[in-house]
Amino acid sequence: MSENKNKLLVALDGSQRAFKTIKYLCSFKPFLKKELVLINIIARVPECYYDLKKDPFSYKASSRVHAWELGYKAEMEDFMEKAKTMLIAAGFKSEAISSMIAERNKGIARDIMDEARKGYDALLIRRRGGAQLLLPLALGSVSTKLIEKAISIPVMLAGTQKVNHSLLIAIDGSEGAKRAVEFVAQIIKHSDCRVVLCSVLRDFDEYDEKKKEKKSIDFITTAFEEIETAVQDAIQILENAGIQRKNIVSKIIQGAKSRAGAIFEAAKEENCDTIVFGRKGKSDVSDFDIGSVPWKVIHGAKEMTVWVVP
Repeated sequence: MSENKNKLLVALDGSQRAFKTIKYLCSFKPFLKKELVLINIIARVPECYYDLKKDPFSYKASSRVHAWELGYKAEMEDFMEKAKTMLIAAGFKSEAISSMIAERNKGIARDIMDEARKGYDALLIRRRGGAQLLLPLALGSVSTKLIEKAISIPVMLAGTQKVNHSLLIAIDGSEGAKRAVEFVAQIIKHSDCRVVLCSVLRDFDEYDEKKKEKKSIDFITTAFEEIETAVQDAIQILENAGIQRKNIVSKIIQGAKSRAGAIFEAAKEENCDTIVFGRKGKSDVSDFDIGSVPWKVIHGAKEMTVWVVP
């Protein structure tokens, strides 16, 4: 599982949007320390189309299908070469970039996840793409499925907002949030990136929905203490990774009606291009489903990059 550590798996579909994913890689300087594997999964035409060759009247149609497959693969190979050229021009070493074009096996999302499970640091995808990678499905796009399935690897959803090396990490005192801080520290270590540690405390005047009673002063005090401890721990982790204290900002928001909304607004106010979450926050109990707050931010912060850390 460790053979691909220090590598990013980058899912691409050959579309113009995919070039924006490459531009994101080129713009975020800490990635220059990483090795990259560019992956494309070709959704082959069903085998039944090849049975048409048995019918002389359908031979031309099946030939066109075969020609399309060959043409698509050639276009994808050309895309990968152009992408590699862009990456090298941005400062990546040629030997640190590899590509793989594979035929669909279990399904596009499943095939990408099978490769991602081989020990990569993270999986980089884009929110929306061409028909090959991000075909809308009943539960959303392939990107949605990848986020749902990635319970053991961080997923980076590349946005379109200009990279300014300023990241907001959602802090709630959970183990998931701590892992998010550790992941960010590992990615941006010894860099000049700016990090905003953002904690959102809901309106304490509201009643506890589970207990049907007003929250006590002890509860409020404990919540503040837990957040303060989590923030100080996060600062220490980042400083240990070589991030200067002057580049670390803590922001505690009180009385918010919506955690997702408050985090999104804080990211805009702090001019952050990236929002980072632990896959599960304190209020979530399942180890397999992504928390509701990250989902809301993913849908709301459409132009921002979002990292989801398991």
